[in-house]
Formats: sequence, structure tokens, C-alpha cells
Amino acid sequence: MGRPISQFKVDMSHQEMERILEELQQLCEQTPDVWIAAEAGARWLCHDQGYEDMAEFEDALHGTFEDFLQAMPHIETKIDEKNRLVFRIKRDPPRDQWQGKKMSLRITDGSDLWRVLSKSQYATVEIPEMEFEISADGKRKIDSLYNHICAAVWNLGQHVNSSGAGMVEDHKEKIMDCVSQLQSLLDVDKPFTWVVHDPSGLSTFSDMTNVEEAPMDREREWTCPEGAEVVVNREGVVQNVSAQ
Repeated sequence: MGRPISQFKVDMSHQEMERILEELQQLCEQTPDVWIAAEAGARWLCHDQGYEDMAEFEDALHGTFEDFLQAMPHIETKIDEKNRLVFRIKRDPPRDQWQGKKMSLRITDGSDLWRVLSKSQYATVEIPEMEFEISADGKRKIDSLYNHICAAVWNLGQHVNSSGAGMVEDHKEKIMDCVSQLQSLLDVDKPFTWVVHDPSGLSTFSDMTNVEEAPMDREREWTCPEGAEVVVNREGVVQNVSAQ
């Protein structure tokens, strides 16, 4: 149900892109049913993000704002009666129309980690080699696989730091061991598997090459904790680890 981000190269290797996406999301959510002119949206984002002019803004995007919009799987565009490109956030389909899917990608070298995953707010990510899972947290996240892993590392570290002396030492050691394993994945010293379970079917990769798709496992049920991301590994469950 999500369309691949294919024609336009989305570069999530720098924080500017993440900030632009966050601001675009907020802009659309303020008027969810209103079509916004692409030119007006671009100028607002350019000013809001502190770029000197549109040339600098589009340099950060590595292309035009129009191409950027049309590459986003959660954004719909059209040409209006004034012959302008306009956009708005797609509404999620009713739950009875969801087509759950499972997507598996074998990571074999560092270049695979720079694929962009548009992870819907309903999807969970699993790394079976670690028995590690990042659950749905109710927020859409578009980022490279590398940055998805870095976010999990950061969240776990913050969880340990915020718990302080209140966390049992054995539990802390297990979490930090998990952090170490996640960090080692960034070097891709050996292949591992990235599995997305999405009951809505809205998640997609920027490049679907070698991505295996199948219906979502029926035994997996989706639950979304309020404002929290739950990370599960073979040692147990760490709860209330907020997403970045």
C-alpha cells in the first residue's frame, strides 16, 4: 500500500533532512484535510529552517521540493485548478482495509544501511539474529536503516542513564550488552536480517531490491503504547524507552 521512494534519492545521512521532515509533518497536521501549495510550503520551510534562499534549501534536499514531496510515500500530491502542485498527508485507510505485510532485507554490506525505511506508526522492526525488536510507538519515522539503529542505541543509553541507581546492575549490563551488539551491526562485520512487520502495510523501503515481501504473520498482534517505544531482546523487555 505504500509506494517506494524510488525516483528521487532521499539522503537521510544528515540531520537537516530529519528536521525538514519533522517540520513538514507538523505543517500538514495543522491542516490535515487542506491541500497546501508546494511553492508556499517550500517557502515556509525555507524560512522556518533558516536557509538563506530557495537555492540553499533545495541544495539540502539534493533536488527540488516538488521531487521531494512526490518521493514521500505518506504524502499525496496533485495539480489543482490553478495548475499548481499541491500536497497533503495521506489519510490512513480504515483498519478493515489494512493489508498487513512482512518485509525482510538481508544486510550484507554498509551500503544496505543507507537505504531509507519509511516505518509507519503501526510497524515493528525485528533483527532476528539478536532477538531484538523495536515496537510501534504511534509515530511515523522516515530514516536510513543506519539512523534507525543509532536511534535505538541512543534510546537504550538514555534509558540506562535516566534510571540511574534505581536499575538493577545485572539488568543494566544486559541492556549495555545489547547496545554493544547494535553498534557492531553498523560495521556489518557479518550479515544480518532487517524485518519489518506492518499490520497496515504502509511501510516501504526507498529501494525494494532484494526485499522479500509476504503477508504478515497472523500470530503477531499490533499494540501501540502511549508515547513509548518498547525494545525487546533475548534477555527480556525494556519498557518506556521513548523514541527520538
